[in-house]
Amino acid sequence: MNNLWKENPEIIRRYYEIHPTYSRLCDEVKYIIEKAISKIDVEISQVSSRVKTLNSFCEKIERKRYDKPFEQITDISGVRIVYLYQSNRERVEKLISREFVIYERVDKAGVQSANQFGYGAIHYLVSLKEQHAGARYDDLKDILCEVQVRTVLQDAWAIVAHHLSYKHETDVPKELNRKLNALSALFETADD
Repeated sequence: MNNLWKENPEIIRRYYEIHPTYSRLCDEVKYIIEKAISKIDVEISQVSSRVKTLNSFCEKIERKRYDKPFEQITDISGVRIVYLYQSNRERVEKLISREFVIYERVDKAGVQSANQFGYGAIHYLVSLKEQHAGARYDDLKDILCEVQVRTVLQDAWAIVAHHLSYKHETDVPKELNRKLNALSALFETADD
């Protein structure tokens, strides 16, 4: 982040300018999802939201070497739906399709090779539909929000994997790495 402060302070300034708008977008997307969930028969563990922190935003710019971060970083606003059972996945996905304009859908488990286990979830890039109109929504219309959809077990694994990702892969003993991959495989199949 120090490099950005020195080399591109306008990026930091712009982040602080847009932060309130992205925060409102998080609140609205979360509200829409919670209201829609209350009308269907799906057991939800939680719906949470967050705006990417300045540190995380700057770290991503530097790690990915982005030169147009406000166009390239699509997860400044993020909402997560954590549901209980894999059998609810289809209903949750239909809810997303019904309530939002979908720009992208990525099955994170599907992008791993056959001998690889790890993070599993569906990530959507969405924006508000025309049905969400009025003063409360109009300035949020064309802004992207990432919606992550995953089971409780996938969420638990993601938390473990996130903490481990801060260690270099070579720092994790091979035996522990093997056990973690086996555990991940169990998490993926446990709620089928």
